[in-house]
Amino acid sequence: MGSIFLRIVVASLIISVITIALYSVIQYLPSDYALAYNLYVLIIILGISVFLAGSITDPLERLRVGFDHLLNGKFVQVNINTRDEFEDVANFFNKVARELIERERVLIETERKYRNLVENLNDWVFETDGSLNITFTNAKAYDIFGEVKIIGTNLKKLVSETPDPNGKSLSFEARIADRIFEFNLNPLHENGRFVGYIGIGRDITDKKKAEERMAHLAAITEHTIDAIVSLDVDGNIVSWNRGAEAMFGYTAKEMIGKPFTVLMPENMRELCRENFRKAVIEGHARDIESIRLTKDGRRIVVDQTLTAIYNSNGELTGFVAIMRDITEKKKSEEKLRKAYEELERKTSELRYLANIVENSQDAIYSIDLNGKITSWNKGAENLFGWKKHEAIGMDSKELLPEGLRSETEHILQKIRSNLQSISFDGKRRCKDGRIIDVEVTVSPIIENGRLSGISVIARDATHKVRSEMEMIRRMLKYRVDIGRLYLTDSMDVALEVLADMTKMGFKGTIITRKLPEDVGVTNCRVLWLSERKSKDSIPPDVDVIEDVLSNLPEKNNVVILELDYLITKVDFDSLLSLIQRLREDFYILRRGVLILVAKPDVFDGRRYSLLRIECEPLQRKEVKLQPELYELLRFVYMKNRVGERPSIKDTMDELGLSRNTVKRRVKLLKSRGLINLVKYGRSKVLEITEEGKAIFE
Repeated sequence: MGSIFLRIVVASLIISVITIALYSVIQYLPSDYALAYNLYVLIIILGISVFLAGSITDPLERLRVGFDHLLNGKFVQVNINTRDEFEDVANFFNKVARELIERERVLIETERKYRNLVENLNDWVFETDGSLNITFTNAKAYDIFGEVKIIGTNLKKLVSETPDPNGKSLSFEARIADRIFEFNLNPLHENGRFVGYIGIGRDITDKKKAEERMAHLAAITEHTIDAIVSLDVDGNIVSWNRGAEAMFGYTAKEMIGKPFTVLMPENMRELCRENFRKAVIEGHARDIESIRLTKDGRRIVVDQTLTAIYNSNGELTGFVAIMRDITEKKKSEEKLRKAYEELERKTSELRYLANIVENSQDAIYSIDLNGKITSWNKGAENLFGWKKHEAIGMDSKELLPEGLRSETEHILQKIRSNLQSISFDGKRRCKDGRIIDVEVTVSPIIENGRLSGISVIARDATHKVRSEMEMIRRMLKYRVDIGRLYLTDSMDVALEVLADMTKMGFKGTIITRKLPEDVGVTNCRVLWLSERKSKDSIPPDVDVIEDVLSNLPEKNNVVILELDYLITKVDFDSLLSLIQRLREDFYILRRGVLILVAKPDVFDGRRYSLLRIECEPLQRKEVKLQPELYELLRFVYMKNRVGERPSIKDTMDELGLSRNTVKRRVKLLKSRGLINLVKYGRSKVLEITEEGKAIFE
């Protein structure tokens, strides 16, 4: 039957019918049979009742057993095949029980994974009560604090920087031993009532150090005078530093997202693409000397290094281009080349000068205010020999030769005074003891608005400096070295040296009491010592004079400073102190040559001796010829060196001499075997002999 209710109704109806029937029959039975008959009827009714009770209580018992197992976390299949509501209840029970058991299994597995996760986290995970007493912690706490009691200990006792509980989220940083941790505490609530915190403490020491290193490198990159531009793989600009803004005139906002080729003339873009291909294949394309266009339309010459950038998977992510504006350098080189070409054109020296600028990788490093090296790139390793781990923390004086150990202090003092970059030619000591000449650019590193150190970019210039010094030694009549102070009592001698050096591209400056028209020189700046203000005057004040000389171009200067009038306006101690400072500045930064002109009769003996201690004497090169013969022989030597043979007329025009004077001097030189007069076509030309060449070589 399909329903418990119907089953009970039918059974009740049957019992009622049997009872009525039996009652009717008993009325007609003899009394002897009545008791037996009643007993038989009772047995039948009990049997029916037991059957009915069994069909109801058996399913209920099976369900009870199933519930008992379910409460113990076990699942037992309840089978009831009564095809009624009991069977439906059993099926529903089996379905719900399976779901509950599965959910309990998932919950246990999730709890196990969560506990394993918490226990194996590299972060400290903990819970506290409302007073910050720790009620739970993972194993990381014992790595941090050691084998001490954690559970039950107040968080403030372990981490003193912990703020007071306020029922809200707490975030703070704290130092534990020598490590820095970041804490985040989130409140726990039960029934809407604050009961404690669940917190995470994360060790961020390495992150902090990495951020500091990145900030330091970013400061170096941002404040260097070189243009540093990063590009994506398509050659579009991603970053643009201040050096690039100063060099090209574009702001970062204007350039980010634009192709790198917008800085190039149309005819050079294919060469640019070739350099990109070279950088991808070789990792870099160094010392690319090329033309770039500025915002105002100017064409500048840059020395560029292009480097490919790869991620940790070895995938190309972009490029970085470092560009140095060498326009002025190229102009200076051109002036130098023209001066040299005028004298020794078409010679091996000319080819040598054409290759002064060698391909070299820049060394970039930084120094803190205590003179310690704080960063060191691969270029520095290659140039100087010290590996990065050896150089970091090393005193920067280790890079300086004896006699230049005060360079760092001198540079820091100049940087502090105006926070501007400084470029100069200097010397450096390599790890193997070699002393090399370098082109140096020093820039301030500004952090939080304050000077924190300097960045140094050095380029090997050994061959360039040696060639320049060789040319100076050959061309000058006097023995002069760059970075030195000289003393002479003759203004004419000083002007002679200045004239020779300005022909080689040096920038001349004269500070004198003489009027410009009385000096008689061209192509140099003449400042008249006078207390009256005018366009080309300068007051007799040591501070003003020092300021003027400090603002001269960074190198290739030749300066004449006349002291005779100046000593009448300032005290000797101030003048001597000025000379000492100028000597240090010219020597350390190799700014050129400074010639002091002072007559001994203007100074007393002691003071003039002090001047001679600070300076070197100007000495003419020793030659066994009269000056006038040496001058003519030198002229012929220079012309012959570049493949030219001057005639008598050429010599007259060049030296401003009469024909008879030239012929007389030629005759004397010829008689000494130093020169020959050779017929060339219809005219006669001058040739220097091997004996004559030996005087100069």
